[in-house]
Amino acid sequence: MASVAADVRTTYVAEGSRAPSALLRSELWLRLALVPLAVVLCYCFRWDTLRFLTSEANLRLDLLFGIHLERLAPHAVQWRGVVYRYDIACAFIDVFFGSMPLLWNLRRSLWSNILFFLLLGLALFAFNVFRLSFSDLLFAWGLSWNLAHNAVSGVAYFVVWMWIWNHRPF
Repeated sequence: MASVAADVRTTYVAEGSRAPSALLRSELWLRLALVPLAVVLCYCFRWDTLRFLTSEANLRLDLLFGIHLERLAPHAVQWRGVVYRYDIACAFIDVFFGSMPLLWNLRRSLWSNILFFLLLGLALFAFNVFRLSFSDLLFAWGLSWNLAHNAVSGVAYFVVWMWIWNHRPF
């Protein structure tokens, strides 16, 4: 039985998979502990420009689908008499901050990590605007807000976190 365990451990290492170790487990727990701290740090700022850019991109993409949102304020739009406010979570910046402790690669240079996170930020922005417009489209088709927005958002968060888990550097 011990030789089977050794063979499994050897197979994992030989195939380049992540072999469990005490160091790896402690790094994982440290990174996981930093995630809520990063998200709390994110919420210390208003992110006005990003919230406006998100709402503007969402508004313009919705126009392509025939959904005419009316801008009321930099972070608020109206559709069919209902006001929608773009908060921090609507900009996905909390996801970006939460991903940093999990995706920061200690084997890469500072500039390489910065470039990676700039590209990740752009990808998350595009994915988020698509998520918001897809939700708006479903809502316009008659789905409840819970299904159209909240369920789609939950699936989007799950997809992003699965991507993060599969691309973690440890």
